[in-house]
Amino acid sequence: MIDFVVSRSALIALAIFLVVGVAVLDDYGVSWDEASNRKLGHASVNYILGGDDAFWENLKDPIIFYGPAFEVLLALVEHLLGLEDTRKIYLSRHILTHLFFLTGGFFCSLLVYRLFNSRWLALFALLLFLLHPRLYAHSFFNPKDLPFLSMFMISLYLIHRAFRRDTIQAFLLSGVGMGLLTNIRIMGVMLFLAVLAMRVCDLFYASGEDDRKHVLITGGVFILASVLTLYATFPFLWSNPLRLVEVFSELAQHPNHGVQLFQGEFTAWPETPPHYLPTWIAITTPPVALLLGLIGAVYGVYDGIIRPGDVFRNTTLRFWFLLMVCLLLPILAVVVLNSNIYDGWRQMAFLYAPLCLLGVLGLHRLVSACWTDLVVAGVYILVGIGMVIVVVEMILIHPHQMVYFNFLVDRSTPEYLRTQYDMEYWGTSHREGLEHLLERYQFSPLNISSSFSLAWKSHGILPDVDRRRIVGNNEGHDFYITNHRGHVNSAIMEQEPFAPSIYTRKIYKNTILTVTAVNLSLVDETTADIYREVYLSTVSGEPVVRSDFDIYLNENTLTYVKEPCSPADTRRKFFLHVVPDAADDSLDFRTFHGFDVLNFDFGRHGVRFDGKCLIRLELPKYQIRRIISGQWIIPWREVMWSAVILHLNEAAVDMLRLYSPPVVGELIARSDFDLYLDGKTLIYVKTPCSPTDTRAQFFLHIYPTDLDDLPDVRKQYDDFENRDFFFYKNGARSDGKCIAMSDPLPEYPIALIKTGQDTGKGRGWAAAFAFPEPE
Repeated sequence: MIDFVVSRSALIALAIFLVVGVAVLDDYGVSWDEASNRKLGHASVNYILGGDDAFWENLKDPIIFYGPAFEVLLALVEHLLGLEDTRKIYLSRHILTHLFFLTGGFFCSLLVYRLFNSRWLALFALLLFLLHPRLYAHSFFNPKDLPFLSMFMISLYLIHRAFRRDTIQAFLLSGVGMGLLTNIRIMGVMLFLAVLAMRVCDLFYASGEDDRKHVLITGGVFILASVLTLYATFPFLWSNPLRLVEVFSELAQHPNHGVQLFQGEFTAWPETPPHYLPTWIAITTPPVALLLGLIGAVYGVYDGIIRPGDVFRNTTLRFWFLLMVCLLLPILAVVVLNSNIYDGWRQMAFLYAPLCLLGVLGLHRLVSACWTDLVVAGVYILVGIGMVIVVVEMILIHPHQMVYFNFLVDRSTPEYLRTQYDMEYWGTSHREGLEHLLERYQFSPLNISSSFSLAWKSHGILPDVDRRRIVGNNEGHDFYITNHRGHVNSAIMEQEPFAPSIYTRKIYKNTILTVTAVNLSLVDETTADIYREVYLSTVSGEPVVRSDFDIYLNENTLTYVKEPCSPADTRRKFFLHVVPDAADDSLDFRTFHGFDVLNFDFGRHGVRFDGKCLIRLELPKYQIRRIISGQWIIPWREVMWSAVILHLNEAAVDMLRLYSPPVVGELIARSDFDLYLDGKTLIYVKTPCSPTDTRAQFFLHIYPTDLDDLPDVRKQYDDFENRDFFFYKNGARSDGKCIAMSDPLPEYPIALIKTGQDTGKGRGWAAAFAFPEPE
């Protein structure tokens, strides 16, 4: 009867949250990963129902290593309801993901009641769990981390229930839950091992043969149920269960590249500082949950110290110890092992389950320690005020709770957060940008492009009549939408878009979304006049490069100009690779073999007006040795045009001499590309040259006179140093002429050089020559 009362009170609160969830459901956009996760779910269902071998065509796609259990559920609902419209599909996914989040909250309250026999603490636990701003927003559009958090909470409930009842049925159910948890994220194996450790303790403290036999049977049932459930819901394992080892290996290493902004500095994903995870948890968790969770953890440690033996025998005390292990051990592991964590702590969102439960323990112990009713009332009032503040903040920043920060960071200084931390990395704000354009401009079609094509993901959740008005950028675009996540590959993070902003969205005085008008004919003439003045002042000087786009350099600013210019000229991707001076150590982040990759879209740094195209962006502030820039067509990386600028740190900018024939250097080989040697630099020249000549990778193998001269970092191969490169990183193409040059050759004596191009189906051409002896 009491359980029913607790469930009823929880259901009333959950009903309120459900009504609110349905009301705000249509406010959230589509996140970065939803399309690929949906693909996994449908591929899994097709394979399960019909053995469709197309499922295995994605083996090289890392997403295949993720368990599909939750995605299969979403795909089945989509199939059973016959959903074909993308808007209905995404809305169904969002509401189901949110319902699972609410289910996790319900089990949180039920578990707290079983622990404290208090329906008010159970209700508080429900509120504490659901009123985390970031997790609340993610509960609509994050199909991986939030289902894992919810299932983690459900599994904790089932574990407590199994040890409390100590029956075969209870451990069977707990094992099924554990298998599903591990399916959603392989990290669930941590909780699986913790349960086994607890069962080993029970075996050690068993009072007789019958008790030991019971422990072994229930433990075996738990293991068997976990393994079979994981196998049954993971089609990737069906043909070979040992592939689970491959899953562990892949997810332990992936992803191993990428850049993120943390405390004002760009760092590689594998190179995050040890305090990365604790800091993110501290600055993005509501203060009430954070403070009470710490108090609960302190009490849990204190109980373990004064009653160490009971930790292994007492079910309740052992459960609190389990929660502390689940909270502290992953954080410690990430800190000590420097694990590959990125995008804040969303991958570790499951940590909020033990933190929330420990927060309830903290409140309970805090109130129990109060000596007067007045102090107890004061504690409840402060906690209530803290919860109300969180609710108010969630309302004020809706629907962008995913960028919530608490008072531990500066939220009052304009644009401070954006220069310190990644913010809107899921890209769901693009929907708001699309809706603004649809409302502001009534003409059709609306030609729109966006950072990482995120507008096209959110475009799918709009009503059909609006979707038909929006077109892609196959013929160029008039508007550009970007979410300010502070990513280094969006070019220079501090720089605002060059095109005029027609709409911005700010949270805590920090811009998370910008909509710009790339086509200046769509804005007023006064605004366009500003850019005409920029154009006139730019072309009054001489360009450092004349190519498809002429390139001008004014101090630390690159300006690209093309006249006449068509919309199609703005469609292709621009690549910009900046090589720092070798003697300079001030480079913030090197993304690839010693140079910064600052590729960009036209829409972020360009405008189109009066038949002209104008792009302007600032270069990094460190000393620069070389810049390689141009345009390519994705995904084949066919170079449309490219240019190289040398020695930008010198007083006069020296354009690559090779553009003015005759070619300098000594001709050392004639082949598909003629080879010249200029000092310590190899120069590759071909005339005439087509884009296909630049598509294949160049190989460059350097054989030393003495193998002992090879640096340790270069001893990947037995007898040569590999310096392969791509044309778009080391080459230039203009007026039918292709020129590429190697990085300076090594200083050690060289016996032989082999070079050429590798098409992927065999070498297209090759040349070998003995290196000239030094004079």
